[in-house]
Amino acid sequence: MAILAIDSGNSYIKWGLYEASQWLKKGKVHQSDVSLLATQFKQLLKPKIVVVSHVGRATVRCEIANVIASLYTLEPSWIVAQKYGFGITNRYMDPVQLGCDRWLALIAAWDKINHRRCLVVNVGTAMTVDALTDHGEFLGGIIVPSAYLIFKSLCLNTQLDYLQKDSYNDFPLTTNEAIYSGAIHCLVGAIERMHQLFIDKFNCSRVDCVISGGGASMLLPFIKMPIVLVDELVLEGLAIIGNSDQTGSCSSDFK
Repeated sequence: MAILAIDSGNSYIKWGLYEASQWLKKGKVHQSDVSLLATQFKQLLKPKIVVVSHVGRATVRCEIANVIASLYTLEPSWIVAQKYGFGITNRYMDPVQLGCDRWLALIAAWDKINHRRCLVVNVGTAMTVDALTDHGEFLGGIIVPSAYLIFKSLCLNTQLDYLQKDSYNDFPLTTNEAIYSGAIHCLVGAIERMHQLFIDKFNCSRVDCVISGGGASMLLPFIKMPIVLVDELVLEGLAIIGNSDQTGSCSSDFK
């Protein structure tokens, strides 16, 4: 069964066509170029199901819905977080308020790491660091600005200029180095602190870090804990739901 998985994030819309336990094709467009999806999807094998994660603007959701309606007769499933599903217990105070992208990343990480405790890190426009126990319990997590947002905020709110082309230095000697290295310290430091809090809470010796997202490569050389790198955790989670018989119960109506 061919599954069209669509991950509509804050900056980009990523998609993949999944069948027979493999990705047949993947692609992405910027949020400002939603219309390009129609051209890309026309070149694909017609899917039996379309599953969508959307955390971007409402107008973009409407545009995605229009593209799907123009090409297929089937209704897409717009995924929302659940209190329990696919081995994960969601401890959010209001489970539905957990971002569907974070929910899907938890589902995919739990599957990829063979049901072991881990930190689930997704580095996109924002970075999320979520804690998942050996029992599949999502304890909670944090959301912090990505390196891009740190750079942008500094340039908008100070007199600093950043050329976005520099290297890391433990003890920076230029302003560019200081900004670039500072962003890495912020993000890696957030991951390391969540890692230590996890270890302290459960008195355990090891917690793996399952990491994904376009900004992950920037951080990988500096993360000292065990790492499992997964390409597109959210798409992987969508494929898991699409392949199950629970798709309808995991989705909401589009209004």
